[in-house]
Amino acid sequence: MTPIERRLGLRPRPRLGLRSRVTVAFAAGAAGLSGVLAGATYGFAHHYLLDQRQSSAVDQSYQDASLVKSGLGAPAANVATVLSSLTLAQGTRSLIYRDGRWFSTSVAVGRSVLPAGLVNTVRAGGPARQRISIGGVPAVAVGVPLPAVAGEYFEVHSLAELVRTLDLLALVLSVAAVATTLGGVAVGRWASARLLRPLTDVADVATAISRGALGRRLSAAPDPDLDPLVVSFNEMVDALERRIERDARFASDVSHELRSPLTTVQTSLEVVEIFRASLPPDGQRALRLMAVEVGRFSGMVQDLLEISRMDAGAADLDLQSELLDELIVNTVAAHTGGTVPVEVDPSAEGTTVSVDRRRVQRIVANLLDNARIHGAGAVLVRIEQDGQWVRIAVDDAGPGVPAEEHERIFERFYRGPTAGRRADGSGTGLGLALAAEHVKAHRGRLSVDDRPGGGARFVIELPVEGR
Repeated sequence: MTPIERRLGLRPRPRLGLRSRVTVAFAAGAAGLSGVLAGATYGFAHHYLLDQRQSSAVDQSYQDASLVKSGLGAPAANVATVLSSLTLAQGTRSLIYRDGRWFSTSVAVGRSVLPAGLVNTVRAGGPARQRISIGGVPAVAVGVPLPAVAGEYFEVHSLAELVRTLDLLALVLSVAAVATTLGGVAVGRWASARLLRPLTDVADVATAISRGALGRRLSAAPDPDLDPLVVSFNEMVDALERRIERDARFASDVSHELRSPLTTVQTSLEVVEIFRASLPPDGQRALRLMAVEVGRFSGMVQDLLEISRMDAGAADLDLQSELLDELIVNTVAAHTGGTVPVEVDPSAEGTTVSVDRRRVQRIVANLLDNARIHGAGAVLVRIEQDGQWVRIAVDDAGPGVPAEEHERIFERFYRGPTAGRRADGSGTGLGLALAAEHVKAHRGRLSVDDRPGGGARFVIELPVEGR
């Protein structure tokens, strides 16, 4: 989209996909080639048939002129009788000019149809021919001087049959051009499908990998030209899998190593808490800040351990049939003390889901904590069902989430504008990431959108039981 289009608020023009572009290219090529061939064929046929017809008309006119000359050379010859004795082809008319009078074999074809230039040329003693039009029908007029009998002979040959032949030829060529173009479209679709099939396989495998199936690989390509692509792609995925496994092991190892000193610190802090009253005000404030940070750090370690287990595939779900509305109502009430209302749509009443109860409670709790920390608190939790999916929406009263952060907000340690601050309750940046992992483990989806009236709306989508 150009800067001018952006300033004017114009929408970018949709671009054709690669398959459509290949198909259009084949269609355009077929149309162009068939058009050129059809035009050349028609032009050649038109020129050849017209020359043949005109040559035939001239030959026939000279033969008939010879017969007229012989007939008029006889004693007491009658012009009308001579004209009637001629055997003329269909659509051909003849005229004779003699003794200042015109004689014709047809009332419809007389002196008026002959061009003055043609008549003058013949009367001057030279043969001539010229294409004319009679009532919109093309014809060719031929004139032959007959000085031996003091007259001139003219024949008018209709080209209507030739026009019909050329029209039929044009129709046939047009149909053939259209058929060729459609054939080009069909070939283009087939060729584009063959061309994009390897890319489709790549896209399918890439999509599966992005959803966590790191074991997927491309099969060996039958086309040697595609071997480098297959090998490079599989090597890239191998490197990616090794990197993810290494990072997951590192996070897990670090988390495990931190648990022992963290336990020691927490125990020591509990001991110091006993003597809080005897500490000076500054010491009490420092102890309070230390307790907050140690608690925050402990929660982060626990979250990292759980995420590590999920990355390693060691976090099995304990699936049980649960009444969703009852589970969510109890979870929200226990976590907020009943301060956040829960609205159950009639479509979701009594809906049974197969879930890990502890994980679903953790998902809802993390969303409520996120609303408390970043969104000025949750204002409503709504449950509804849409076909084979149930939705739990958590609305908050905060400033909302910018559109460009709708995906990034579920990344690990991403806290948006609050990153780098250590205010009380600022969060660790793992709550939403962990919630997203739990939802994904249930084959569901977690997304964020704007709440009507302001604020953010986090939506959990889970499949109903039996899906």
